[in-house]
Amino acid sequence: MGSHGKRYTEEFKADIIRLVREEKRSITSIEKDFGVNDQTIRNWLKESKDKQDPDKVRIAELEAELKEAKKKIVDHEVTIDIFKKATSIFAQSNRK
Repeated sequence: MGSHGKRYTEEFKADIIRLVREEKRSITSIEKDFGVNDQTIRNWLKESKDKQDPDKVRIAELEAELKEAKKKIVDHEVTIDIFKKATSIFAQSNRK
């Protein structure tokens, strides 16, 4: 699934979050002034809040580790299948 939207810098995102939280600007006014979709701003606010919660940070880290481990398992399974096929081929050629 590709991303086709605009790319914003982390500094820009932080400024928008600061405007909402510290200066109490409405999401609608920021959307009009900066041309950033309101749902995008809401997503940034949620991500920022999640980053401040140590439990959610740890869960994200563990999810990333689990994803990497699953990827390695799949890679190892493919390697094992290749070795099994190669072993079978060599065993057949030795019988002839």
